[in-house]
Amino acid sequence: MDFLDITIKRNPNLIKAAVNLYRQGKISANTVVVDLDAVCHNAKAIHEAANKFNVKLYFMTKQFGRNPEICQVILETGIDKAVAVDLEDTWCLEKNGVPIGHVGHLVQVPRNDIEYVLTYARPEVVTVFSLEKAKEVNEEAKKLGLVQKILLRVIGVGDFFYAYQYGGIREENLAKVVQNIQKLDFVEIVGVTSFPCFRFNLKSRRVEPLPNLFTLLRAAETLEKLGIEVEQINAPADNSAITMELLAKMGVTHAEPGHAFTGTTPWHAFEDLPEIPAWIYVTEVSHLESDRAYVIGGGLMSGDSPLGIWGYLYHAHRLEVLVGDNPENIFSSKAYAEPAGYIDYYGTVYLTRENKVRVGDIVVYGLRNQVFVSRARVAVVNGIQSGNPKLVGVFDRLGGRLDSRKEK
Repeated sequence: MDFLDITIKRNPNLIKAAVNLYRQGKISANTVVVDLDAVCHNAKAIHEAANKFNVKLYFMTKQFGRNPEICQVILETGIDKAVAVDLEDTWCLEKNGVPIGHVGHLVQVPRNDIEYVLTYARPEVVTVFSLEKAKEVNEEAKKLGLVQKILLRVIGVGDFFYAYQYGGIREENLAKVVQNIQKLDFVEIVGVTSFPCFRFNLKSRRVEPLPNLFTLLRAAETLEKLGIEVEQINAPADNSAITMELLAKMGVTHAEPGHAFTGTTPWHAFEDLPEIPAWIYVTEVSHLESDRAYVIGGGLMSGDSPLGIWGYLYHAHRLEVLVGDNPENIFSSKAYAEPAGYIDYYGTVYLTRENKVRVGDIVVYGLRNQVFVSRARVAVVNGIQSGNPKLVGVFDRLGGRLDSRKEK
């Protein structure tokens, strides 16, 4: 999705600061620039809303490259644990000392890595998709002399899943699977989860529950009938400050906000919510050909056209970029851009006669990024909101700091 206009409206100083840093040679092409002040503002809003409605949070980090500086700001607001959606998340967070609350969702912990996860990450809960995975966790927990709490991912008839994210325990088999897991001595079932449980409805302009959520509520009732005290009904997807009241009313106990920290959930593209835009993608013009500018890529795959209604929106509105060479003229030259694929060596910008573009010009996108599947750098900047921007550091997608010689 394209958040450029909302960023121009609500956080223009982020764009100005990024362009200045580029002109000074402190950042380069293919860089996500993050406004640390804005992230702090957003995290406080999310935490306060969650507290008000008694919803527990695990924060998502993959979208901003598991960055330790951003994680630290979120932790300081009182959101005290992260979620690791895959093993790489776990490595990065554990290495940087970020407390982990949830592992194994969306991606199961591989058998050979369960010992590492239980020993070093020590999450509150591990999600399992099957009896077999529960047995694997039980075996490693037994060796370590501990009891690991687990969540069950449950699938109901009519539930919605994004491509390549399917899996879980069929609702009709849940009671039998639970009874078998209850025979294991070193795991304890404490709740249920699924993804996505909510989704932004373009027509109503609201986040609404999906069938997955009602599957979780029924699954929780099944667990309780089997004598299990349900501690978690974990319902991630489009979680933000404004959705916490809805989650609480629906009976959700845990949420996992991610894009809310950068003000880039789908709802944020259509309405001014408590969170403000906190990042942009910055690159430069590599070469020109006729009425097109080709810009250096690496983090443009987040501009892929989604399926369904979002595909229609991309075709109707497309992506836009700002092109210029200084903070004064960057807002005066806007152009359309083409969504890029995963091998995004270059992005395409369509020029008009009004666009006076040169090789080397700075290009600003308002992409809803996913740094963990890109080659983009992450530049963390503080002081933007107080008028004194300072580059904290430049990092890779694993949260590792890059030195001043630039990444090779």
